[in-house]
Amino acid sequence: MEILQTIFYFIVVIFALVSVHEFGHFIAARMFGIWVPVYSIGMGKRLFGFNKINGFTFGNLPDEIEDQLGKNTDYRLSLLPIGGYAKIHGMIDETQTEELTGPMQPYEYRSKSWWKKSIVITAGVIMNFILAGAIYIGIKYSEGKEVWETTTIGYVKQNSVSEKLGVQKGDKIAAVNGVKVSDWQTLENEIYIENINRDFTLTLEDVSGQQKTLNFASAQMGNFANNPQEFRRNVGLFPEGMGGVRIDAEPVATMPADKIGLKKGDVITRVNDVVVSNHEALIDMIGANAGKEITLYWTRNGQEMTSAVTPGEDGKIGIMPVPEPFKGKVRHDNYSFFEAVSVGIDELFTNTRLYVKSLFMLFTGQVDVSKSLGGPVKIAQYASKSAEGGASAFLQFMAILSLSLAFLNLLPIPALDGGHLIIILVEAVMRRELSQKVKIGIQRVGVTVLLALMVFMLFNDIRGL
Repeated sequence: MEILQTIFYFIVVIFALVSVHEFGHFIAARMFGIWVPVYSIGMGKRLFGFNKINGFTFGNLPDEIEDQLGKNTDYRLSLLPIGGYAKIHGMIDETQTEELTGPMQPYEYRSKSWWKKSIVITAGVIMNFILAGAIYIGIKYSEGKEVWETTTIGYVKQNSVSEKLGVQKGDKIAAVNGVKVSDWQTLENEIYIENINRDFTLTLEDVSGQQKTLNFASAQMGNFANNPQEFRRNVGLFPEGMGGVRIDAEPVATMPADKIGLKKGDVITRVNDVVVSNHEALIDMIGANAGKEITLYWTRNGQEMTSAVTPGEDGKIGIMPVPEPFKGKVRHDNYSFFEAVSVGIDELFTNTRLYVKSLFMLFTGQVDVSKSLGGPVKIAQYASKSAEGGASAFLQFMAILSLSLAFLNLLPIPALDGGHLIIILVEAVMRRELSQKVKIGIQRVGVTVLLALMVFMLFNDIRGL
């Protein structure tokens, strides 16, 4: 059942994003009078569709209908839920195997000026940005923003940079790199976004009331782009007021947690009579007792349960712990529509900036490619996991993936939008078109590169399972 759920959410996400992306190409082409004979959600065999020539039909269109479409479009659903396309008349793309014949027509893509071609090619990417922005705006308008009104540290992770610098539970953070912070969201924004992979300073007031400034070196914390979760753990700061710890998935079969009967949804409260303050504290407590018997306490449907368990030599018992809802002081900010637009666009720009930085680090070798790229398996896993968090979490994931799709398509690889754009710009500078034979050859090279990249990402996904 879980596998079917994962596949379902993967299909929902891909269909939604590809539909929006291809609609951008479709509407831009139609705006400039270019015929678009096919708008397909999915790839491969046509399952069913509609056009104005023969209405709603199942299966592939007869050849004579294909020839009669003219300026009409066949809107179709195809078999393979791995993408989609808008077939633009007179454009040499990755599906083209033969040169276009006959004189150039005014309704063809190839007859248009370079700037019109550029708009048609980039319209899909623009729609992905618009979709992400619309999601951010919608969430902010409908839900507002939850702010944790604390900068007091509730837990410092063992062996983290913060612990090594002497940060302690109860210390209150006043500023990051000189920027004053008054809540935990602002604090994390300064550390993990504004100063991503940079050295930064932390000004804090310790439990005795003494103020001090500590220097955090990026080299000590690893690379945020490679593994954001590990980077946060290396920084090691967690706020006061975090809730208990819930098991987010069924324990790994035959591991210690499975043997004592722990289940998905159980809330772990204590280890050896020590209250568990958050999920990182639980990981540290179990890890510190590798190979040693401990007593674990948890609740299930309001009933407290307990059992002795011995973590493996790797300091694990086979569970995926996640924090319960924040229990500290919370402020809820609501936004008017125009405020939501402003905040949503700001979030779009922030995440766009993060992607640009991540791509720069990827191409300059500052991050491990195998840890940074995810394929269909990871997308499916994250889609399913985000859906479990509710509609808002699922839409947030879709917005992030929409931005990823936009940046992926902008890469200057033949067969991608960025590759087509490069050809358009080269032709604009040369003041003449490249030969159709050359363009078809370039597209074939691009398809080969993309297939190799897809195989690599799939292998990388499977290796990470």
